[in-house]
Amino acid sequence: MSAFLRTALTLQALAWVARVEWDRRRRPFGDLIERLERQPLGRPRSISARSALAAVGRAYALTPFRSSCLKESLVGVGLLRSLGYEARLAIGVRGAATPVDAHAWIEVDGVSIDGGAAGHVVLRRTSI
Repeated sequence: MSAFLRTALTLQALAWVARVEWDRRRRPFGDLIERLERQPLGRPRSISARSALAAVGRAYALTPFRSSCLKESLVGVGLLRSLGYEARLAIGVRGAATPVDAHAWIEVDGVSIDGGAAGHVVLRRTSI
């Protein structure tokens, strides 16, 4: 990926970070998810889903906001949908230990694009 495309993708992710950080402070969680799910699919582009998620990580590094798997997944869903992917959010837990090991991740075409999701039992999966 060229430096120009990498920068452009990071800027697009940064816009999604700002939108999600704003909305999560002003909307109930369910409304935020619904708004992301209604994001129309953009025209498919030749950017891989993993490259888009890497841009989300770079974008968060440029902000004063602390990232988390949930926040990066919310931003990633919006960004990926704008790039033409039918992305959806999944939230799950693993094990019965205390504290609970919870994780949020993104699925595209029913497949997790996050290796950290393995072994988690899904508690919530958005319905796109």
